[in-house]
Amino acid sequence: MDTIVTSLKPMLLVVVAAVVFVLGTAFLIASDATLTPTSLGASSDLGQAARWLQFVAAACALAAVCAAGWELVLRSQWAAAAEAAAAAAGTLLIAVGLLAAAASDGSSAAAPVTGAVGIGIWALLVLSRAARASLAEQGAPARPQQAQLWLAAAVGLFVLAIGYGFTSAASSPGPGIAAGVLEAAGTAALAGSLAAARGRGYLGSRPVPGALAGLALLAASFLAAAVVAGLAFGTLTALGAGLAVTAALELAAAVVLGLAAWTRVRELYR
Repeated sequence: MDTIVTSLKPMLLVVVAAVVFVLGTAFLIASDATLTPTSLGASSDLGQAARWLQFVAAACALAAVCAAGWELVLRSQWAAAAEAAAAAAGTLLIAVGLLAAAASDGSSAAAPVTGAVGIGIWALLVLSRAARASLAEQGAPARPQQAQLWLAAAVGLFVLAIGYGFTSAASSPGPGIAAGVLEAAGTAALAGSLAAARGRGYLGSRPVPGALAGLALLAASFLAAAVVAGLAFGTLTALGAGLAVTAALELAAAVVLGLAAWTRVRELYR
């Protein structure tokens, strides 16, 4: 979705989504840090607030995609608008999954699966971009070779979607470890495709290093989640500490990605 990163209004909404998500993750850290046998109620309330804030962040991201799609409609760019509509459908499913998690106090097994389908739709969109780039490159060998980069990003999103779906059974060690490893691998593939695109000169924007750092931190948070899922904690306090470390890495990733988005907004404003 080139329009999202090249238009001011959608990028402003992305920044708002990042700010709200950071706030929600901060509540999640507080929830994990207070996970003790004597404060289960407070921990649960903080976790519930975190889930609602993350849903609001997804709603802001959905608004960003819709704003980009509306700009394409106003320009009568119907093919790109249809792509934006599919992206909006995928983002809507992610938001619905987070809404289901918030409404069920995090107990809904269908919530991660719904979100995974949404990520899968984004992966299909990137895969279609890879196919179009490949066809264009076959007809014009002198064109920049971008199809492989789009394909790597699509594979990363598919792997991320599978891992996100596994979180529906993350209460068991096996699925929890698999979810974290797959999510980390998918995020690493996305970061790799972005780094390769920058190295080949396709991307020269200032926010790219920040986006790469944010994706690296996000991959680290997924790996930390896999480690926590595989460890046997003796007390709730120890479990809460492990979960808090994972959430802290996720918070750092959201902050860095949000700063990268804000840098892009400043570029567009000028």
